[in-house]
Amino acid sequence: MHMLLPSLKRLSIYDCPRLESFPNRGLPSNISYMTLINCSRLMDSLKGALGGNPCLRSLWIGKMDAECFPNEGLLPLSLTSLAISHCRNLKELDYKGLHQLSSLKTLSLCLCSNLQCLPEEGLPKSVSYLEIGECPLLKERCQKEGGKDWKKIAHIVTVKIW
Repeated sequence: MHMLLPSLKRLSIYDCPRLESFPNRGLPSNISYMTLINCSRLMDSLKGALGGNPCLRSLWIGKMDAECFPNEGLLPLSLTSLAISHCRNLKELDYKGLHQLSSLKTLSLCLCSNLQCLPEEGLPKSVSYLEIGECPLLKERCQKEGGKDWKKIAHIVTVKIW
């Protein structure tokens, strides 16, 4: 891929549930936007494929089977936007995988019906926009009045819950 697509900036892979890995040499280092929908087996090889890609800014993960995401060291530190959607099995966000994302500004969690709560330690302080949509368990916990997780997100400039 490096030689064939050296200028590739956006990569979207949809509905490839049997695809297990990226090319051995990883992905082109210029990729700044990536979408992976219904490609759960690729998650294990994501770290190696990105190789600490300093250009990746935006990642959208959808229809993933994992109960916990992201694993520590999985995502590049350059990430500024992370969207997780349609992940019915997702129960928790891994603090160790999130806290290292010091450039993360936007976090979107949508249609994750079993997502139970935010990490006990909270979200990265860099997050300035949080969207929670159709995550009923999380929605209840993140309400301004009486929500058990409200203190974890009160510092965030823009919070949209629907």
